[in-house]
Amino acid sequence: YNEYKSYLRTDYRSVYVMSKYLELSRAKLSFEYLHTNSTTHEFLFGALAELLDNSRDAAATKVNIYTVRRDDLRGSCMLCFLDDGDGMEPDEIASVMKFGSSCKKSGESNMIGQYGNGLKSGSMRIGKDFILFTKKESNMSCLMLSRTFHETENLQEVIVPMPSWNRQSRLPLASTDTERSKHSMEVELILKYSPFNTKVELFQQFDLIDSDTGTLVISYNLKTLDNGEPEIDIDTDPTDILLTQMEYEREYEDEREHFTIPEKKSFRAYTAVLYQEPRMRIYIQHKKVRTKRLETTLYLPKQYEYSSARFKARSEKETFEAENKCKIAEERAREAESDARSLEKKLGDGGSKEERTELRLAQRQAFEFRRDADVLRKLAERKRKSLKEPKTLKFTFGLNITNRKCFGMFVYNCSRLIKMYERVGPQLEGGSSGVGVVGVVNVPYLVLEPTHNKQDFADAKEYRHLLRALGEYLHHYWQICGVIDPRTGSGVRNFWAEFGYFTNKWTEEPATEMKYAKKRMMKTQQWQQCDRCLKWRLLPFSNQNYGKAELSDEWTCHQNPDVNYNKCMIAEQQIKIPMENINRKPFEERAPRKSEEFTERKKLVETKKSKRSVSPIVVSRTPETISKSSQLLARNNPRPPRYTENENPPSFKMKAKKDRIIESNNPRRERISKEHQRRASTKNVLSSSDEETIPKFKKSSNGLPLRKRSVSPPLKRNGAQIHKKTKEGHRTLSLFNEKEVITVGGSKQLTDLKEKHSKEISNMKKIQEKLAESLRLCLHYFSPPSWPTKKEDLINLELDKLLDFPLNKFFDTYEVNLTELIGQYTQLASDEETKRKESEEKVSRLKELMVTIAQQPSLLGDVGADVDESNIEDILRKSVENS
Repeated sequence: YNEYKSYLRTDYRSVYVMSKYLELSRAKLSFEYLHTNSTTHEFLFGALAELLDNSRDAAATKVNIYTVRRDDLRGSCMLCFLDDGDGMEPDEIASVMKFGSSCKKSGESNMIGQYGNGLKSGSMRIGKDFILFTKKESNMSCLMLSRTFHETENLQEVIVPMPSWNRQSRLPLASTDTERSKHSMEVELILKYSPFNTKVELFQQFDLIDSDTGTLVISYNLKTLDNGEPEIDIDTDPTDILLTQMEYEREYEDEREHFTIPEKKSFRAYTAVLYQEPRMRIYIQHKKVRTKRLETTLYLPKQYEYSSARFKARSEKETFEAENKCKIAEERAREAESDARSLEKKLGDGGSKEERTELRLAQRQAFEFRRDADVLRKLAERKRKSLKEPKTLKFTFGLNITNRKCFGMFVYNCSRLIKMYERVGPQLEGGSSGVGVVGVVNVPYLVLEPTHNKQDFADAKEYRHLLRALGEYLHHYWQICGVIDPRTGSGVRNFWAEFGYFTNKWTEEPATEMKYAKKRMMKTQQWQQCDRCLKWRLLPFSNQNYGKAELSDEWTCHQNPDVNYNKCMIAEQQIKIPMENINRKPFEERAPRKSEEFTERKKLVETKKSKRSVSPIVVSRTPETISKSSQLLARNNPRPPRYTENENPPSFKMKAKKDRIIESNNPRRERISKEHQRRASTKNVLSSSDEETIPKFKKSSNGLPLRKRSVSPPLKRNGAQIHKKTKEGHRTLSLFNEKEVITVGGSKQLTDLKEKHSKEISNMKKIQEKLAESLRLCLHYFSPPSWPTKKEDLINLELDKLLDFPLNKFFDTYEVNLTELIGQYTQLASDEETKRKESEEKVSRLKELMVTIAQQPSLLGDVGADVDESNIEDILRKSVENS
């Protein structure tokens, strides 16, 4: 309590707020909360990752997770986390035990830790106790949080020993008797309840931190399963930390797939994809983890930009907090300014020296409060404006041809993995759509906020919205990625067969034959991180690397065979992923609201009802109405004029069977259609083939030709002609001689298209021949040595064989042979370089030997000059001439 009051006195701003609440009761933290807090981590690897996150936030470049056998402890081992980060000072290590308080909490911060809870909850999930060692500058400190200590001593409040020493002298950092007594008690408790029972063993842990700064966290008395076995398995694979089979089945017993997901079983596989942009070397059991940038391991990757204004929960929370802070700062500034004005008015031009000093302090304090209020006001305005701005995310999709059964979405938050293998869109349907596709998205804090255990997101509604958007973009990627034929929707099985997957059972392992394994390796990029500069380098494919699971642990840029990126001073290569766009609007913009949709449907139904409600007209069939209707029909459709036998109609001439004009005197028969009149009025002489297209009319008893029911003439499709009705008239097309006959108003026009079509055909043939010749030449020059067809035969391939030529297989073989050739020449160059170095070494040794000989006058006589490598040749030549 006294320490708390002294802390308040050091900060007048806190004194202003908290001074009147010092005498009130405060909440106490029971040690049982340590266990309750740890239950937030259902996934054990998520608890281990909390300690890795702290190392990453401390700017560590190397972290080693290893186990130490201790049969006297529960779990039979200790789990250690050693990093070379910034370390902590004694006052900084005291802030570690503040629950829910973190100096890293900021909306714009890229640090993972935001809640001040990861170390406590993660370490208590692993075991009952943990001890921390840290070094920074000239100090080193220790911290122990032990449930065993609290249970044995029957303590209800959380007590944390935190002794500190000078790094050089290893003497306690205590200047008074009270501090020395406190230090001795803390060391005594640590020696009693930690795995290290002497000061020598305790200081040996500080020696394990071989860098100037760093931290070592040791968790002991590890938790066990119901059968007494530890949760982790360190015996099956000495270079890894595995979940025991019982723990794995308990965690994932509801999974529909009956196969092992590597990232949920192996901590090495989990840490390999834990960070989207790995900038820290991770070692497990003293063996390096080959971390991955997940986008670079995918085949045929595509990237999309997605913008939405739906992600507001986090921004609204940040805006609300900023506005509250702004209000408090404004009130504080106004009150300070009022006090300063009152004091100034009271003193006037007079006042003692102490009173004037007090006035200046009050004015300075008011000025600082006003400045802070202005800064907070601008920050609140900026956050308020950002609410209206849409948030933009980048979706990356690709095919996991290395392990097809592991597919789904990887959702990162500030480059830290939160969710993995989340099935979305077509992947939830249970068919073949979306199988093998892996998606990657990195969500910043301002868009979605993770939960305390960093295994889920706090706003479930907005997270589901994100998954729906991923499903829609995944559907578009599946249509364009090349797995299926967009026209037929098939071809999935053939695509996967190229990489060694031969059945539709999606959980099957790929074929292990060399040609399939090498093809899978060739189609994906291989990146490696330098141990010195931590930059990523793209390695060219090499047969020498085939079959090697991992490269050496200590890999640096100078080992890169690409001479353009074989130095640490060269900038890092950028990941190049093609961008794709969806031309339609996002689903939340396309779908109307339910109320609007209901209103539109209601209006449509009412409109249809109003149309149907018109009363029908009832016409009575009386003689009067019949006569009236006949008069209307006659007015709208006048009958043709009557003609006598001696008169010819003005424009009614038709060539019938006997080439005579058909006349009629009976108007009560069916009228001749306008179409027939138009045909009969033509003056052109039609060919015999055209005559067959003209309808024939039979005479009635009155002499008037009877009209057939079909007005338009029948089409003749006998392979020679097609008679077709058009707006201009009737057109007879000849399919063989490319001629068309057009009858328009009694005139016949002949258009000959034969020359036009023949020119087009000849031009097409020329282009076809040029393309075929270019393809033959390309095949001739790029023919791989292992291709079964000879070069001479390729240059003379016929057109039909060119169409059926297997180009994919041809260029795959060319690529394989080219990489083999490059590998051979690389090896040859390496051998020559080795020979050159050996020759230089021999020449250097020979020169040294000659210098030694020349320096002995008994062998060559007096040379008369100082002998070294620069003039040894001239001296030897003169000696030979003299001899």
